[in-house]
Amino acid sequence: MSSSTARRWALRGTATAVAVVVAAGTIAAAHTIGTSTPPGHPAGRTVTPVPAAAERVCAGSALRLADASGADATQASTVGTPAVATATTGDRVDRSDLAGSSTGGSDPTLLTAPPDDTTPQVAGSTYQRVSDGDLVGVGAASCDDPSQSTWLVGGSTETGRTTLVTLSNPTDVNATVDLDVWDADGQVSAPGTTGIVVAPNAQKVVPLSGFVTDQGSTVVHVTSSGGQVVAHMQETIVRTLTPGGYDVVSGGAAPSRTQVVPAVVLDGADEAQRGEDTADAVPVVRLFVPGDVSARVTLGITTADGGGTTVDATAEPGVVTDVPLDEFPDGRYSFTVDSTVPLVAAVRTTSPTEDGRSDLGWFASAEPLTGSTVTAVAAGDGARMTLVNPTRSDATVRIRSGDDSRRVTVPSGSTATVSVPSAQQLTLSGARGIVAGVSYSGTDGIAGFPVRPSTEVSSPVRVYP
Repeated sequence: MSSSTARRWALRGTATAVAVVVAAGTIAAAHTIGTSTPPGHPAGRTVTPVPAAAERVCAGSALRLADASGADATQASTVGTPAVATATTGDRVDRSDLAGSSTGGSDPTLLTAPPDDTTPQVAGSTYQRVSDGDLVGVGAASCDDPSQSTWLVGGSTETGRTTLVTLSNPTDVNATVDLDVWDADGQVSAPGTTGIVVAPNAQKVVPLSGFVTDQGSTVVHVTSSGGQVVAHMQETIVRTLTPGGYDVVSGGAAPSRTQVVPAVVLDGADEAQRGEDTADAVPVVRLFVPGDVSARVTLGITTADGGGTTVDATAEPGVVTDVPLDEFPDGRYSFTVDSTVPLVAAVRTTSPTEDGRSDLGWFASAEPLTGSTVTAVAAGDGARMTLVNPTRSDATVRIRSGDDSRRVTVPSGSTATVSVPSAQQLTLSGARGIVAGVSYSGTDGIAGFPVRPSTEVSSPVRVYP
């Protein structure tokens, strides 16, 4: 090292030492002049975020791929109007519709609860009975928070099956969406699955058949950047020339080693499998492992009367697996999926209808509730709420509607199914760790949706200088 280089390093070291001494003196002075804060504990202040409006988006109306004249199969048009139920911890819920795009739209409803002194909670659900040509059945869905990641476990693109993904953007900026699609053969590689732009305060409808054809088992992971979106999936079935059902798939829980699918309806599954083109009328648990390690899976199946059984299965990574549910009696079930690796899950069932046709129902996995939760059950035939307790402690859940309330005891590891008022606000307390869902069962078909936990809102934070 040259002498000049050595001098530069020496000068730098000296300057650094002087800076440290000056900084230390400044800190010492601060502690001796005008403050009593002990050394090592800098003063701070609590900052409370400004209350904001709460928003959730409902799925909207049933869709068919055609315009009003029955032509243009690239255009999605609405059929009928769903019933919408809302709830909030605020003063009111405002409703507005998001616009469609060049591909049409389902007229999704945006629920907004204006802020008061705090950010309120808002919740909702939809139910629709439809009978129009080959679109026949009932569908139900939860109204959901905008998100950057949604797992849609369901759908089919086999002949006679139409699956549409709806992407609703309630924000004021463009959302750029990517769709990762898997089927029984693995991940689908197709143009158009990435860089899908959804305009602000608008919805885009994406037919799954544009990426994958003749596949009976699909899973879609929706991710967005920029604006956040609410994603749903609609599946419609025509068995040869006979309508075979309609339903809406709500987003399920993120990949986890434990998934809970509450409120599954099994009703006349054997009868629904009679006739032509009924291979997909068999009730199944659909599993998908997004990693690269096989999953050893145990399905715990319980009913509200204390009955239950287990089924063992294996799910290979990167492909969609359907586990058939054979010879289960009619009833309302809950499924707890325990896996050796993280996965996603949902249940599909099929039920005969009064007119000699059939209807399908998709039941999504649900996240545990967190403390007090508001929800609302859209009016529909045979509505019931199912509570699942996957925790190690017994729970007593209070369900309140106005001045009326009831207490439901849910022992550890068990399930309870109860009737609840529809089209009214419900408040669930004592439900921390409980997983809840709503199911419908009537002469027109079956449907269900998960009860969403309260939305996480910003809490006060301590800011230090």
